Amino acid sequence: MALPPGAGSMSHTLKIGDVTVTALTDGSVTFDPHILFPKTPTGAWAPYYDRFPEYFSGPNFRNNLGSFLFSSGGRNVLADTGFGPHGSMLGNPAPGELLRDMARKGVRPEDVNTVFLTHLHGDHVGWNMREDDSPELPTFPNARYRVHEHDWAHFSSDEMMSGPRAEAMVRSVVPIERLGLLDLMDGKTQLAPGVEAFPTPGHTPGHMSLLISSRNERALLIGDIAGSPMQVTETEWHYSPDWDAGMGRQARRDIIERAVEEDAVVIGSHLSYPGWGRIITWEGRRYWKALD
Repeated sequence: MALPPGAGSMSHTLKIGDVTVTALTDGSVTFDPHILFPKTPTGAWAPYYDRFPEYFSGPNFRNNLGSFLFSSGGRNVLADTGFGPHGSMLGNPAPGELLRDMARKGVRPEDVNTVFLTHLHGDHVGWNMREDDSPELPTFPNARYRVHEHDWAHFSSDEMMSGPRAEAMVRSVVPIERLGLLDLMDGKTQLAPGVEAFPTPGHTPGHMSLLISSRNERALLIGDIAGSPMQVTETEWHYSPDWDAGMGRQARRDIIERAVEEDAVVIGSHLSYPGWGRIITWEGRRYWKALD
């Protein structure tokens, strides 16, 4: 198993008012940061080794493949479905841990009402279908799958379907649409009481985030707006997976500013497990700090 550090010992639930958040993981992968940050020299990460020791293995990143279940008002919204059990990611065999992690935490696939896909990159859609057992069946049999219409249009275009991202689409997204389980969104959409999706384009054309708001408490699920905890500080560094670099940087600045203004917990797919923390200011710079 390739579980992220702390996955077996840290609390995996968080309360935001009446909304319960359960941290889930599809495992972790270790890779050279130059793959995602080709313009950033290795030494630039050194100041973060002590701040985020769980995130580094030597000079390499140790990246969590996080998903989150939001339970509110009798509804269960699963945000993202990991990389899945197939192939390799950034030179690593697929950990494929999500269903086992759900079982460890008492979450049954049939209890999920909505699968919310922040965007359609392969490490966020991989368990849409039962690739390990019955790939013609959806993993979450009672769920509708929700994604922004701009991401569907972009990733299902002829250009993208003939490129390197086509494999994940063909395997994990197109079958959902073919089965009539895909619902497209075009703006703010309430998914459950206190759980609202809203557009945050940049990383992809239709990237979406979640606002969790209940009893005067707030959290923001930011998907891949920040693909590592260091990006909360280094918002301007070039991040190669961003579809539009300028929009990606602006989305990072905007979501961090909103989190500060609203005193919101920040939850991210690739932040240190379990994936939630707050923005703090230290010596004039902002940092993501995991909640104790």
